[in-house]
This record gives sequence, C-alpha cells and structure tokens, in this order.
Amino acid sequence: MTIPITLLVDDGAPVNVMFFHDPPYPHSLLFPNSFVRDFASLCDRYGVRGKFSVLPMPCCLGDINGNLNHVTMRHLQGFLKIIRERIAPRFDITPEILTHLATYCMEGGFHHLYEDEWIAKASLEEMTDYIALALEILEDVGLPANGVTSPWTTGDKNEEQYARAIAAAQWRVHKRNVTWYFLHSFAEGPVRSPSVTCRIPETGQVVVSVPATTSDVFWDTQRPTACSMREARAVATTGVESLLSSDGRTGRIPELIEQVCPIAIMTHWQSLFSDGTYAGLWGLERLLERLHKQYAGVLEWTTCSELATQAAGASVSQRC
Repeated sequence: MTIPITLLVDDGAPVNVMFFHDPPYPHSLLFPNSFVRDFASLCDRYGVRGKFSVLPMPCCLGDINGNLNHVTMRHLQGFLKIIRERIAPRFDITPEILTHLATYCMEGGFHHLYEDEWIAKASLEEMTDYIALALEILEDVGLPANGVTSPWTTGDKNEEQYARAIAAAQWRVHKRNVTWYFLHSFAEGPVRSPSVTCRIPETGQVVVSVPATTSDVFWDTQRPTACSMREARAVATTGVESLLSSDGRTGRIPELIEQVCPIAIMTHWQSLFSDGTYAGLWGLERLLERLHKQYAGVLEWTTCSELATQAAGASVSQRC
C-alpha cells in the first residue's frame, strides 16, 4: 500500500505578499513569470501534485479578474495563463480568502482589520458572502476552486462556523458536495489525518479539514535571515535535511511514514522565490530528488481534494 503525499503552496500571486507583510526589509513586488514556469517544470519532472493558492484580490491591489495596481495586464494574464495550463492540471487551486491582508468591505473599500480578525467576529452569512466572492473571482479567470486556504489562522476561533460558511459558499458557486480547507499544521510529533469537520444535512455536503504535516522549512531563505545566495542555500540545505536526511534514515518524512499517515509538505510561494535567489525552489528540487531515490513506489503524489474525498468516504463507512 502506498502512502499519499501532497505539496501545499500558500500565497500564490503575481505579487509578493512579503512586500506588504514585511515592509522593514527589501522584498521584490513582482514575481517574474519565468519563476512560475520553473516551478511548473520541476513539478512536471517529479510528478508532484497538491494544492496551490491563488489570491483573488492580492494585498488589496484589485481583482485578478480585472486590474491590479502596480501590475501590468500582460504580467497578470501571463501568470494566470501558466497557472491554468501548467499548475491547475496537477494542483487543486484555492483562494487564500480574498486579500491576505486587510478585509475587503462588500460595499466597497477595506476594513481596518486583517482577514483572520474579521472572520473571528463575522456571522455565518457574512463569511459565506466573503468566501463566495473569492470563489467567484477564481471561477471568472478559469480557476474553479474545490477548497479554501485560510490566511494566517483564519477560522481557528470559530472553526465549525467557518467550515459551514465554506460549505455554503461552495454550494452557492459550484454546487459542490465535498469541500475542504487548509488551516492546521502539525510540524512535529503526532499528526492528525484529514478529517470531517461538519456535515450539512440540507445539501448533503461534507467539509473536511486537510492539515499540513510539516513546517515550511524554506521560509528563512528570505530576508532578513538570508541576504545572499550562499546564506539562502545553506538555510534550504538545512531544511531539506530536517525533512529527509541524505541516507533516508532521519527527518520528518520518515517519521510520518512510520505513522502511516498522509504527508502534506507545506511551503509558501515567497519561500520558494527566496527574494530572487530561488534557494527555496533549489531546496525543493533537492528534496524531490531524495524522495524519488528513497521512496519510489512507497509514496504516491495526490491532491488535497482527493484526500478530502477519501476522508469523507471513510467517515461515512465508519458511521454505517
């Protein structure tokens, strides 16, 4: 029996969210589309599958189905074309809510609250409208989403209500019976497999939580921790080793294989870009080489929606 493995990529956008999230340090505003192609080629080479977030209104710059401030239409359309043609066939596409910054006001403008803070106080109806707008924007650019990624810890204070809002939004936009969300991470110790958070009797829907089972080991390839190619690659090398040693005997991934649970490797788009050094992407390639060498035939690449469908089915079987 093979063990499922999936790659979770957060914060996907033509713009670098760290430009806005981390203003004291120099981060490029734009990701070159050549970077998107390089990532797609690497995933093609190793058969990688998983989840890729696309921000519908990245950092409050506008809608990706319209115009983004500081981003040319050519650059935006180039990004979306690569995502549609080369990423979406291998990855579930999800919104990371709307902006991953200040909360959008449905009447126009923005609230002076980050999205995680607003969701913690919002009603079911307000959350549903907000998430549905994110799904509609992605649908409008040819990227239908079967799940939702939570920016920061969005939904952790009112998780069941949040899950019900995801279900209602997915039903409104896509009439989807099984949906899922990414919120939790288990970077060390025992993990939790994908599990059903709630069922919606009125629609027959099932909502599944799909957690990450690693940390983002490439996060510190960015400034201020790493300020040169050499420093960034040193961080990436250490990160790869923490997941899977060169001899295959130690690391988080062997621990997860011993637990016989799905492996969900978490990273961020900006962690792979590494402020232009591509050290995170370089590290990911080293990791994929080791996985192929040590575990070919043991691990099977899959998507979060497939894990969610399996979890929903298993839950039904256990109830019968």
